[in-house]
Amino acid sequence: MRYSTHDGPGIRTTVFFKGCPLACWWCHNPESQSFQPEVLYFAERCRHCGDCLAACPENAIEHADGAVRTTAACRRCGHCAEVCLAEARRMAGRRVTVAGLLAEIEKDVVFFDDSGGGVTLSGGEPLAQPEFAAALLAACRERRIHTVIETCGFVPLGTLLEAALAADAVLFDLKLVDAAKHRLHTGAPNAAILRNLAELAARHPAVSVRIPVVPGINDSEADVHQFAQYLAGIQTPVELLPYHHTGAAKYARLGRTYRLDATRQPAAADLARFADALARAGLTVTIGDAQ
Repeated sequence: MRYSTHDGPGIRTTVFFKGCPLACWWCHNPESQSFQPEVLYFAERCRHCGDCLAACPENAIEHADGAVRTTAACRRCGHCAEVCLAEARRMAGRRVTVAGLLAEIEKDVVFFDDSGGGVTLSGGEPLAQPEFAAALLAACRERRIHTVIETCGFVPLGTLLEAALAADAVLFDLKLVDAAKHRLHTGAPNAAILRNLAELAARHPAVSVRIPVVPGINDSEADVHQFAQYLAGIQTPVELLPYHHTGAAKYARLGRTYRLDATRQPAAADLARFADALARAGLTVTIGDAQ
């Protein structure tokens, strides 16, 4: 994604890696959770022409009762997307080389230089592909391109530190401090995440914590208190990111159910209450935009 202004300083080019060890209920990039390419189906664009059915070597596309459905036989080959002139089918994910990706990134260097921007590795979880992430960071450093890693922190500590110390800054997405709620809403434990954040903050001079504020999930008085208590011992800057529905439509396009349809965006007063509690713990807090 070019011309990003939400993933670090200046104007940035954000590279989204596929594959993530978490499955957060509110994830607005669900197409990045799987390591494999996936087909996004835009029903509103479909002309029901049948080209995709004819192109599918697995006969994994069904057309019945005015609806098009992709079955479990799909092997994600992408042939259906290639023949769809209406662009109702698009592939999410492709294999790239470091050299090929760097060539794309270098097209934006003029914007980086003018704005103090650079490249942000996001996802998914970029450190779930540690060798590629390390190679890309090294290539950017050779060209003096500013780098940021956005991570959920659920990776081996050595992997985290090796990559993070090669980047100029780290955006650490902290979802919940409560262990049971974290496992419920992300599908994974958080003990290693909390340890990793503490270790990283002690060794890297430019770590910021980002908390997605999701009403009914991590904004209760108890949750806010736990965030404040834990982060008071780390003292990194904190950005609160209001929950939004931007990615909700993607779940239907992937044939998945979105769990938070009824969840509202947090009110300004609720965000202010959250920020005040963190500020009282001695933390520097900002409130981001709903992206």
